[in-house]
Amino acid sequence: MSEKKVIVIKTDTYKKTLYKLRDANKILSVEKKIDKLVGNPNLAIPMGYQHSGICEIKVGSQIRVYGIKRERTIIAFLLGPAIKHKGNYKQSKEYKRLFAMLQRLEAQYGEDFIEELEKSLR
Repeated sequence: MSEKKVIVIKTDTYKKTLYKLRDANKILSVEKKIDKLVGNPNLAIPMGYQHSGICEIKVGSQIRVYGIKRERTIIAFLLGPAIKHKGNYKQSKEYKRLFAMLQRLEAQYGEDFIEELEKSLR
């Protein structure tokens, strides 16, 4: 029995935020973690409540990769800080900025995009 292969898409926004780190070791650790998603899609943890449909991939204690996780597709959107959601929801400017950007990206790479992508993989 063969497993379904997971496709990881790295958006331009993800690549831009990745290289803003300017630290080769951090960039390498993020890229390694994202590459591991193909073998273990459970590394992408779905977020709940107000961020339904968005997942986060933990890279160390300070960095997160935010994206969309579906059955066979994970779209890596952007890098962001590790934010405590409960205390920061609708309070922190950084939090608001990060999730406003995620909502715009989710609209851009929404259900239609993912459905077409998954059809092409069959």
